[in-house]
Amino acid sequence: MMPSSLVEFYGKHSNYACGYCSQKSSCHSEGLWAHRLSCEDYQDLIDRGWRRSGCYCYKPIMDITCCPAYTIKCNALNFHINKSHKKVIKRLNKFLRDGLKEAHENQAAESPAGGLGAVEHDRRDTGLMEAPRAPSKQPDLQCFEEEPVAPVAQKAQPTGSFTDEPDGLCLSRPQSGSTSNVSNHSSGSGATNPPKKAKLLRIERKREKLQKKGVSGYELERLMMESKGQNVAKSLEDFLAEAPRDDEPAAHRLKVKLVNAADGATAASYKVYCEYQQRIHQDPPSKMSMDRYKRFLVTSPLQATGVMGSFHQQYWLDDRLIAVGVIDVLPYCVSAVYFFYDPEFHFLSLGTYASMRELAFARTLNRQLPSLTNYYMGFYIHSCPKMRYKGNLQPSYLLCPEVYSWHCLDATVKSKLDASKYSRLNNDPEARDANQPTEQDLSDVLLLRNRKCVRYSQCLANGQIMEVETYARLVGKQCAKRMLLVVA
Repeated sequence: MMPSSLVEFYGKHSNYACGYCSQKSSCHSEGLWAHRLSCEDYQDLIDRGWRRSGCYCYKPIMDITCCPAYTIKCNALNFHINKSHKKVIKRLNKFLRDGLKEAHENQAAESPAGGLGAVEHDRRDTGLMEAPRAPSKQPDLQCFEEEPVAPVAQKAQPTGSFTDEPDGLCLSRPQSGSTSNVSNHSSGSGATNPPKKAKLLRIERKREKLQKKGVSGYELERLMMESKGQNVAKSLEDFLAEAPRDDEPAAHRLKVKLVNAADGATAASYKVYCEYQQRIHQDPPSKMSMDRYKRFLVTSPLQATGVMGSFHQQYWLDDRLIAVGVIDVLPYCVSAVYFFYDPEFHFLSLGTYASMRELAFARTLNRQLPSLTNYYMGFYIHSCPKMRYKGNLQPSYLLCPEVYSWHCLDATVKSKLDASKYSRLNNDPEARDANQPTEQDLSDVLLLRNRKCVRYSQCLANGQIMEVETYARLVGKQCAKRMLLVVA
């Protein structure tokens, strides 16, 4: 059976321009081209610091690149909406009701070049580099000959909560090199006044009934609190739901439509993309083409499975498309790929608003896919102050670039990054990358060579292929044994 993922390893890409510190030759990354990629494999890749742009996947070389980019995620089920987020949602809802523009304190001024200032654009900068062109020579899959390959025994994965994750929200998702340090908290009312046994039974029956109806996560806890007569603060969904309903008078209607990424190459989307790139990024018209747009934001290597895959969230104001959020839905997260909007509507803070909608979407998907608990925001670049806004979504976590464990973006982590832009975030000096390949793992790496699927061990008689060993170290032993690597 052909593996779900087929990739070509490009290796190191060095000395290219940085979009954050404006140096001309200071960026360094590793890259690979994904001809196709399972959602499970891509989840494992982004949990090792990789990120895709179209079909090109890249991983910053953190200890030498000018602006180290840390993968950042927010626990969607435990998200705390703050005052600033509420203001953005209320401002947009007010605009829908009365149609009046309302300036806000962070509104960017018009620049002399005719573009907008950096504030609103930076609120949705995911740190994405533009996709290069596809390999000039595609692997000849028509002539693919599949030879018997001995299956690799998979070790049982540990379960439970892991480093820096809030209780009960990791949902058996193991992270490489991490160990549990989260204590279990009692859900009772306290030792001084324990609830009666009958009351506990009623609460458990209520919980079971709600779970059978498909209610889970934050919504389950909210309903349980309400059933016990406890006051519940307004949720993100409550604020979003304050938009005018269809049966209410309003100046405008906003609809968010989810479409497959492959269906996103429309004239309306391309027009908004061109306006955004030219006015926000100051890209010249010569860089605008439908082919480039497709390569960057429409084409995806992800193999759709169930609710998972690549999508465009289209924001329609009445009959006009005003913004598009490009997202990937993966086994454990909604991953933000890119966001672009019509600069005419910059006063609505659409970048921040769309982040709230994507968070809410992750929470909704959790009902169908309980393992999906997080919202990935791309890269957090602490050395670039204008990129620190991502830490405003709480609780947020950064990925350790050495051990690949997750760590709460709190004052301790920020102080480490203040002291050194590159930092091993894991404090345990004995912690190691549990997904680092051993010699045996290297032997089991899957290769597509001379139109035949073989293990790396079958090629060693002709000498080592150094790129295979580098590739396996970068993608981790699990992906290296599942994905099919094209080699000469």
